[in-house]
Amino acid sequence: MARLIVLQQTATPRQVALFKLPYLIGRAPSCDLVLDNPQVSRAHAVMEQAGDTIQIRDLGGTNGTYVNGQRVESCTLGNGDEIKVGACVIRFLSSGGDAMSDAEALRLVTAAGKLPDEELVKLMPKD
Repeated sequence: MARLIVLQQTATPRQVALFKLPYLIGRAPSCDLVLDNPQVSRAHAVMEQAGDTIQIRDLGGTNGTYVNGQRVESCTLGNGDEIKVGACVIRFLSSGGDAMSDAEALRLVTAAGKLPDEELVKLMPKD
């Protein structure tokens, strides 16, 4: 199952699983992933199944959707891609391979030194 790592300036990083597609990203409470940021449209982007892949499609808001620094209308996502929606950064982890803990996933996709070890410890599974 594919997952998203949501990195927001004002919140602790979090990991969400894409249990269902389409998956709506936006500011509205009815979205699957709600991002509390004024640069995010109420319905900003949607992730959809496209054959064996997952695509992200911008829904036409003013601020656009960016994948790996490029503004996109629609784009097939690859493992580790960086999605920027407003001031929020989302990292895409494709399905496949062994499951990993939240902390391992965050360490994989976060630049060294950006996420303190104390934050990673909070995400470690409790025995």
